[in-house]
Amino acid sequence: MRRFLLATFFLLSLGCQPGQHRSSSEAIQDPNAGGPVREEIAYAQREGVPLLADVYRPDRNSKAPAVILVHGGSWSRGKRDRMDRVAARAVERGFVVVNIEYRLAPEHRYPRGVEDISTAVCWTRRNAASLGVDPEQIALWGYSAGGHLSVLAASRPGSPNAEDDCPPEQARVQACVAGSAPSDLRLFGDIQPLRALLGAGPDEAPELYEEASTTLAVGEQTPPTFLYHGRTDWIVDVEHSRRLRGSLESAGVPVELVENDRGHFSQAVFAEEPIEKALDFLEQQFADSDEKAAPPGLE
Repeated sequence: MRRFLLATFFLLSLGCQPGQHRSSSEAIQDPNAGGPVREEIAYAQREGVPLLADVYRPDRNSKAPAVILVHGGSWSRGKRDRMDRVAARAVERGFVVVNIEYRLAPEHRYPRGVEDISTAVCWTRRNAASLGVDPEQIALWGYSAGGHLSVLAASRPGSPNAEDDCPPEQARVQACVAGSAPSDLRLFGDIQPLRALLGAGPDEAPELYEEASTTLAVGEQTPPTFLYHGRTDWIVDVEHSRRLRGSLESAGVPVELVENDRGHFSQAVFAEEPIEKALDFLEQQFADSDEKAAPPGLE
């Protein structure tokens, strides 16, 4: 019964978060966005279907760091507009934002979503000049299922798909943010969203559940990572982020975990403090990378 309820709430809470769904021709009219927006850019095309992104640019002439946003939705649903609130705040803070969609399960099982995120990183880096992006300052930021996929893409950059032409050196990112993200898929047991993503239950394919668990995927190659999670989240228990923090610390990766009293739904819709702290974290990481890149004697 507990597993049935968990699967049901996965679908309802992760799959039905409120968003301001836009038609293909409707422009974003968010007064908080702060800068020009380019909508529905196809960063790739797979099986005849474009993978879309919205690009927000801050009001500045110099190159800016970029953050690529990855929505949640049980790996099988959701649109990029779920991350509009994060996008608006990030662009206010001076980031270029690339808010993406990716292929969804069960039509497109793991690792297709991870490959698409890597492709979005490569696209952003290759188009850095026209987007106003510093190609050496790119981060991933995902919520829930999107956070899970983002950590995997940050830890295993690049796509083996020849269609992508996305080698690891072009797909690497300098930081990652994951909110309320599943990290150890073995904790869930046999639930429908993971069957849709992986094509099997944990008893049938234990090695696949291990491969797709970020707690086992991270390593010294993973960039500095910021995690946030609610202690009352019973859809994705806070233990997921605690375990991921432990894995990152063991690998020597800079990591910060912010916990609050939110649940999964309220964290996604109402929580402001973790967004601000995540942006602080990204600013600090990019500032540190600037200092490391500066020639000796220059500040």
